[in-house]
Amino acid sequence: MEPLTSALIALLAFTIAGATYVIQKMNRRLLEMEDISTESSMAIEHDVSILNEALHGLLDETDASRQLNGSDALLKAKRALAAIDPTSDDSVLEISSHLIPILDRLHLEDTVSESYRRLDGNRRDLLRDLVSVASMNSFSPAMMFGTNDLMLRTFAEAALILGERDIAISALIESERLAPRNESTLRLLVKLARESGDDVALKVRLDRLLEIHPDDETLLRERAHVLSRMGDLSAERDSRRLEALGVQTASDRALLAGLRERAGDPATALEEAEAALKEDPLNLDALFLKARLHHIRGENTRSLQAVEALLDLDRQNGPGWTLRARILELEAEHLDEALKSIIHAVAIGEPEWVLKADLLMRSNRLEDALESLYSVLEKDPTNGIVRAYLSLLKMSEGEIEESSTLLHEAPQSAWEVADMHIQRGRLILYAADRSRDGTGVHDRGLIRGALSFFDSALERDRENALAWLGKGRTQRQLGEIQEAEDCLVRAGRLDPNETMIRVELALLRIDQDRLQDAERIIHEAESALNDTNVLHYVKGLIAAGRGNNDEARRRFDDVLVRDPSHVRARLNRATTAMLVGDYPVALEDSERLLDVHSELDLARIIRAEALMGLKQWDWAEIALQEILDRKPQHVPALISMGITLCALDRAEEALSPLDEAIRLSPDNPDAWHMRAQFYIEQGTLSAALSDLEAAIRVDARHIDSLLHAAAILHETGPSDKAELAWRRVLDIEPTHRLARTRLTEIENSSIKTR
Repeated sequence: MEPLTSALIALLAFTIAGATYVIQKMNRRLLEMEDISTESSMAIEHDVSILNEALHGLLDETDASRQLNGSDALLKAKRALAAIDPTSDDSVLEISSHLIPILDRLHLEDTVSESYRRLDGNRRDLLRDLVSVASMNSFSPAMMFGTNDLMLRTFAEAALILGERDIAISALIESERLAPRNESTLRLLVKLARESGDDVALKVRLDRLLEIHPDDETLLRERAHVLSRMGDLSAERDSRRLEALGVQTASDRALLAGLRERAGDPATALEEAEAALKEDPLNLDALFLKARLHHIRGENTRSLQAVEALLDLDRQNGPGWTLRARILELEAEHLDEALKSIIHAVAIGEPEWVLKADLLMRSNRLEDALESLYSVLEKDPTNGIVRAYLSLLKMSEGEIEESSTLLHEAPQSAWEVADMHIQRGRLILYAADRSRDGTGVHDRGLIRGALSFFDSALERDRENALAWLGKGRTQRQLGEIQEAEDCLVRAGRLDPNETMIRVELALLRIDQDRLQDAERIIHEAESALNDTNVLHYVKGLIAAGRGNNDEARRRFDDVLVRDPSHVRARLNRATTAMLVGDYPVALEDSERLLDVHSELDLARIIRAEALMGLKQWDWAEIALQEILDRKPQHVPALISMGITLCALDRAEEALSPLDEAIRLSPDNPDAWHMRAQFYIEQGTLSAALSDLEAAIRVDARHIDSLLHAAAILHETGPSDKAELAWRRVLDIEPTHRLARTRLTEIENSSIKTR
């Protein structure tokens, strides 16, 4: 190739390479400039978008403010809120006039809550302020909206959204009054009653909804559960309707089984529970009910099997663990397992603190039991169940002051449970027992005070067997026999396993002088009665009622060997000792009682009478004077003082206390009889006969007065009146030897004079 040609080719290649380089560099620059332009455009677009949104927001707010204000509507509403007068009807109407336009807008969507979310900020704030003022000043929804049930309901829904529950409920109730069958109102009231746990209100609204939709299975099912909780056995009707509709579930069968149990038909209840389990073997409610029914029937092996199956399915089932503990506690060798079960039940939230403490005490862990109870009370001082049980424990240990303090220091909310009222009633009965007068009669004021607390307990829990038991006991002590029996029968139905109910029923039969019935009842309770002291005490009363003083004395001795502090047993032993003339024992028992219970006037009168029986008249006078210094109107002490003064040859002083006893208690035959004895000793037989007749008028069966009146008439005549007097004695005691002898003498004397 020629040199020139080669040079040209080289130049051309160099030129091409240079052009290519320049072109590439220009392309890169162009790309960079394009990127910069794109970023600038995006930034500008973003800024414009922000400005646009702000402008639209401002325009919306301006438009909303313009629409709301109209002719200064917002300003007027704010002024109305500032100048509110709660006592003025005009203020109520002013508030409603500002509420109505906003409430009207809440109908624009399908639901009020959806419309509320779409309200602009101004209207939302104003609505909140208006509702708050209406609620704070307790404005009547009826006055605000008149007879417009729709407006009332809308206002209620808005108030609920804003958290003003009370005025919302008031508005709904007024709306319901105006339109009783409006479904929306009723469903809202159902929701509120369900949330508050008000079963009575819930049932009323469910009834009305079921009038509109009689076959609604959801409503039927809920009403059945509500009625069941209320203890209304008509819940079975709804359960049967579900069955007829073909929509009954295993849970519905379990509910029906529970109703059968409450109706006193455990056999049918068990059949229903087992039918529910065939349909759904995993139904926990049916399994628990089956276990409980077997437990009630005493079939503890089957009960334990069912509860174990339940716990295999649900290890956190608190009622199941509780029932397991109750089954296992029946056998001493399983007490540890029972304790473990109840500890687990309490740990997962079951309120079985009392059962846990009881099992700890039965396991000889008293300190642990008390510590567990006090720890519960420390965390929650309002726990009335634990507080009442602790008070009962202290009372049973004789620590009455501490027992009372536990109740007195309780917060007001602790008194919402029946247990607190029952325990307060027990303490008052304890005080009444300690303050019996010389006749053994209770202070009726104290007894009625106790009765009021048992009634308060029943106001809180009508199904509480212990409350009915306490009420029955107080009514027995007040002499209201039929009422007492009704209460005890009801208590027995609620808790057939509570042996103290049968003990109290036996005491009632003793008071009725139905000793054979009392003996039968206490015999039936004997096998289940753990407290042998109670058993011997009641049997002692039955023996005393039959006049078998030796048997009575032996029974009271048995009680006092086990429990020397048993007050009623010692009092009754002292009384029995007085009847058989064992005055030293009566004196010792009365003095031991007074060492511990100085306020026990019944023990004081027994001590005085024992001293009288021992002819220690000077000491008897001192003992009686102690009573009269405390209670100047103590009738038995006045009567005994009259007798004692006569024995001390101070007859001129004896008449005054006897006269006072008659003045205070003209219906007391003993007072009349003892003054008659005074007149007999003074030789004033006519006055004595007058007092004896007065005693007989008070008590036609007062045998001592009948005998003394007959003796005076036999001595003074006339014989026909004496004959009548002796016949009155025989009417009471047909085998009375002296009366028959004297009557024979009168008849023989009459024959001789013919």
